[in-house]
Amino acid sequence: MKRRTDYIPKMKTLFALMFVMLTAVSVSSAERPQVSQCFKVNALLKQDAIHYWADWTNACPYTIDSVYVMVGFSNRSEKRLEDGVWPMYFVRPGDHRVTRFTIPAGAAGFESVRVRKITTDSDEALR
Repeated sequence: MKRRTDYIPKMKTLFALMFVMLTAVSVSSAERPQVSQCFKVNALLKQDAIHYWADWTNACPYTIDSVYVMVGFSNRSEKRLEDGVWPMYFVRPGDHRVTRFTIPAGAAGFESVRVRKITTDSDEALR
């Protein structure tokens, strides 16, 4: 019986191509920082009883489709009053803004606001 071996070079080429493609994908994703690492909230500042300012920067080297900043509001004794979230969409690399937000109703009497988490997952942020 004669063995057929003409397919071996084709298989080697196919495996080599798959290896190169997988390596390229892993390298490109490794070079792209996660939004939570490069979208920065520089400061959160209480303006008045119902508003606060957010000073933020996109230090990511790419446009962020959507980012959600989850914040927590506390009173003077650091007791958590309420959580909130503010979304940003299509944030270009290098964008820097100071944005005014209104607090959620349950945060009345807040004295401080802090970042809890930065995420791109809308389901997590809007729960």
